[in-house]
Amino acid sequence: MRRRATALAASLILAGAIAAEAQTVVDGSDTGVGAEAARTALVLIEKQMRDPEARVADLRIGRAGALCGTVDVRNRMGTHTGPRPFVADLAENFLGRLPEGPELRSPASPAAFTAMERTRALFAANCTEG
Repeated sequence: MRRRATALAASLILAGAIAAEAQTVVDGSDTGVGAEAARTALVLIEKQMRDPEARVADLRIGRAGALCGTVDVRNRMGTHTGPRPFVADLAENFLGRLPEGPELRSPASPAAFTAMERTRALFAANCTEG
């Protein structure tokens, strides 16, 4: 009986630790886009950014139906770098952060260039004012 209680306690502690390290919508904007859209975006962010503590904010549905928002991920030193805009085409399971600086000057590959251009076009069609 004591082993079961110890195993249960360990499971609860582990579950709490795992829940603490998850992408989160930090400003409550997920309520404006719906739980399913927010959940899909968080899954795409987890796959692409590989940061268990990414902070997502400013979620909204864009003019052409894509999901817009910002994501703040950690760098190699473990420090959050600041929010950067992203756009997601949830129907096609595509998410891209708006490219900046070195990414614009020197894409890592032809596939990275294609994804960057797709991101820029989706962002312009959905997330910019105008």
